[in-house]
Amino acid sequence: MTEPALITAAYGRRGRLETAAAENLRYLVKGRRLKVVCGDQVAWHQDKHGHDAIVTDVLPRTNCLERLAPDRPQPELLAANLTCVAVVIAPLPATDWHLVDRYLVAAELMQCRAILVDNKSDSSAADIRIARAAQFEAYRELGYASLLVSAATGDGIDALAGQLVDEIAILVGQSGVGKSSLINRLVPDADIVVGDLSAATAEGTHTTTASAMHRLPGGGRLIDTPGVRDFVPAVDSDRAQLGFPEIRALADECRFANCRHIREPDCAIKHAVTTGTIDARRYETYKRLAREK
Repeated sequence: MTEPALITAAYGRRGRLETAAAENLRYLVKGRRLKVVCGDQVAWHQDKHGHDAIVTDVLPRTNCLERLAPDRPQPELLAANLTCVAVVIAPLPATDWHLVDRYLVAAELMQCRAILVDNKSDSSAADIRIARAAQFEAYRELGYASLLVSAATGDGIDALAGQLVDEIAILVGQSGVGKSSLINRLVPDADIVVGDLSAATAEGTHTTTASAMHRLPGGGRLIDTPGVRDFVPAVDSDRAQLGFPEIRALADECRFANCRHIREPDCAIKHAVTTGTIDARRYETYKRLAREK
């Protein structure tokens, strides 16, 4: 029996995998019900010609990144077995902080490290830089590493690469924040076409066409997938509070053990919001997630 292999590129039922012997093989998924994504560890065997691989099963995943698909009853799987989620923001398009928090919650529930990356920091006006610095400081206090980088000039790229050493990471964020440009900086041979920012919509054209995993020169791997364009990560509403470190820290002080921190009396979380210990905007994001069906 062959040792498990790592999925490094996925194009529907086809793609490429890396064997335990570091061979890079093309593969075909056996059957139409089996879904594989970048990051999966899979069982496989070689075809009858001894050239390509046939993927027969997916090994249990430690976690998976999913997105809500409005035309599908179940979330769509994007990547698996991640250890780090890097949330990218930029001066334009305007940052949706509720979406940023949702990314962070998804990472927490996946038990992944999460970091914040402010791209295009060189193009920010002084007042914007000051406001964003305050936001970043609030996230640092919650334990999230926060970096200022510029894909255009290369500033901060070495620091970002240092955060990704030995990680299986993915960049997420709104379209137009420069995820593909950052990947080109981090992986010079990634061969990603960078879309121009549309002046009309302040959104970048979606340039990634297939999921691929890149080796980082300093160690670690970085997944690039088309599914992260403006995606909304799936979050279990019943577990939403576990994705907020500040709520986890105070939840035991609530009067009721099953407190959902919305309407219940003697709630330590609501009191912390009133006193400013917990950020009111993050609390609003929590309530949105907790009420989702």
